[in-house]
This record gives sequence, structure tokens and C-alpha cells, in this order.
Amino acid sequence: MARKKSQRSFGILVAVTVAVWLVPVATSAQVDASIVEDYLQQVRLATGAPGLSLAVSLDGHMTYSGGVGYAELENLTLADGSTVHNVASVSKVLATVAVMQLVEKGKVRLDDVVQQYVPSFPEKTAPITLRHILTHTSGIRHYRNGEFGPHGLRVMRRFDDIEEAMKHFSDDPLIFEPGRYWFYSSHAFNLLQGVIEKSSGMKFEQYMRTYVWEPAGMLRSSFDVPERVVHKRGHGYVRNDDGVLMHPRSEDVSYKYAGGGMLSTVEDLVRFGMALNDGTLLEPKTVEMMYTVQVDPVVRFRRDEEPEEQPFKQALGWRIDIDAQGRRYINKTGTVKGIRSFILNYPELGLVLALQANVLPFDSRKHGAAIAQMFLPPVHEEALKVRP
Repeated sequence: MARKKSQRSFGILVAVTVAVWLVPVATSAQVDASIVEDYLQQVRLATGAPGLSLAVSLDGHMTYSGGVGYAELENLTLADGSTVHNVASVSKVLATVAVMQLVEKGKVRLDDVVQQYVPSFPEKTAPITLRHILTHTSGIRHYRNGEFGPHGLRVMRRFDDIEEAMKHFSDDPLIFEPGRYWFYSSHAFNLLQGVIEKSSGMKFEQYMRTYVWEPAGMLRSSFDVPERVVHKRGHGYVRNDDGVLMHPRSEDVSYKYAGGGMLSTVEDLVRFGMALNDGTLLEPKTVEMMYTVQVDPVVRFRRDEEPEEQPFKQALGWRIDIDAQGRRYINKTGTVKGIRSFILNYPELGLVLALQANVLPFDSRKHGAAIAQMFLPPVHEEALKVRP
């Protein structure tokens, strides 16, 4: 009943609004733009998303950038490939690349303990290494109800440094011994801000701009700072109990820049993937190290329940999945403030894809992986070997 009501309330916005840019590319996978547009519209209407943005590159060329629906509803701004959203936990793989650059330069080692770079983080019952953090095996907890104080007011304050931001979780005991289980933790990842700043001698955003965003051509990427004026910034939405679209609660994400506080576009995220594939950001051997499976099987810790094996493998920062044709793809999702983001990379096949939707819930991995199949060549008998 709620869905019918929400569809009626959303009906005024259902007019077909598509913004697409398609350029030719030398590839065996010829894609009709209308097929992609139709799929995006079907997904938009089925999920009630105000807007979707998509960008795709093949063989190092931006092949597709477009959108359907609206980046924000107040002014009915159209969604397209340059719409700016908070990319949420996709920020984690951007931060991972920064760490791997420092590893490449010999300034950081993956098996260093975190206190070497963030000495204010209390020592625990067992050492926590950067590798533990990058693979979600640190034992540091994730978010929990009430941790941001009465009415969640703590998420509205500005944190000027990671030392202050980490105080609401740093004194808590580990939920398991590091390395024993897998448990997704944004709090753990946020410590990488201190690692990057200590080892590089630069503020985190300055480092990202100088060594990641600008070299990759990601000129629309930045930290999510509420008072900044950001051209073409979209808005995320959630549904209330009656199915009506509402603004999510306001939040200052300065406590989690590394874990979920960066702004970007689908075009910039695709440029990021291309810059990894062509060696702009990291040497090929470092990229291979980053994509090497670290945790297999992935056994998720569950408090008061039996641990549960997950259907993917964990690399450094990135999730590794296998598609229905047996092909490996590297990916990451993110969710924050009514936005769902996804980046996917088939490095062996030269395909990079980024998708964003501004409504929750939304299964960005399912829809992004489906769109990727439209751009991939058919699998032959001499199918690509899947590497561990």
C-alpha cells in the first residue's frame, strides 16, 4: 500500500527525463545507448529513485556518461554524469589508493601497527596493523546506536582532526582478536586519515587533491564540507513510513572523511578506475598487490550468533566478486545521507563503471553489475582465467 501511495506522490516526476552522452570507442562490445537508457528508467521507476547517474569507460576511453531523473527535487535539476554526490564508503578505496602510494614510496608498511602513525589511538589487547584495517579484520567496531550522543547531535559538529573525531570509539574494547574474523568497520578506516597525514606531512584533503584527484583528472572531487558551495551538487532522499520522499537527517561527515566523507561524480569515479588501470596513480605491481585477495573465506563476525561466511573475497580496501560468466571484478559500494554509490572495475577487460542513485534503499551493486554486462564482450571457450 505504501509503495502505491509513494508512486502516486512521485508520479508528477515520472516524465521521461534522460541526459546522455555517448561517444564511439574501439571495442567489440557495441552498446545501443537506448538500451542503457531504458534500463536506467526501468530501475528508476521500480525503485522510486528521483535520479540515477551512470558513467562507463572501455579501454581507457569514457564511453558513456548520462543520467535519468533528477539530481535534486526542489529545482528539478536533471541528473547526469557530472552530478556531485557524497560517495560514502567508496571514499574507502580512494583512501586505500593514497595509502598504497605511501607504501610504494616506502613511507608506510602494511604490517605496521596503527599507533606508529596515530599514537593517540590506545593500544588494545593485540596489535592492529594497517593490513587489518584495510581488510576489515581489525576487530574495531562499526557504528552503534546512540554513540553520537542524545538525538545524534554529535554528527552535526565539526571535527578538525582525527584525534578528536575518534574519541567516541577509540576507548572501546575490540570485538574480536585482529585477524580472526571479518567485520566491516568505518571507524577503523577513519584512522587512515591519521596514517596519511603523519606519513606524508600533508593534510588529508591536500594529499588527496595533489596525489589522487588531480592526477586522475577528478576535478569535481573534494571533501564533503556542508558550508561549501558545490556546483551541480545533488541531494539524497529517504522514504518515511507513508512512502513519501524526505530529506535525510543532516550530518557533518568530518569524523569520517576516509571512511565515507568524500564528494565525487560518476565521471570522476570512472576516471579514478581508468587511472588505476593505466598506471597513473600506482605502479602495476602495487595495483596487483592492492587487488590480491587477503581474506578468503570471508567469515563475518556476528555478536551472539555463529559467524557467517560471505559470498565474496576481501582485498586491500576492495571487494572481489566473480560474475555469472566466471570473470573477476573489483568493486565497492557506499551509502550515506540518502545516496547509494557503486564503482566496478574489470581491469583485465578494460571496463570501469560507476553508478549513483539518490534514494534509499537501492541495490547499486545488483544494478551496476547488470549494466556492466551490456558493455562486456561475450565469453568464449578460452575464457579469461580468474585470478585469486
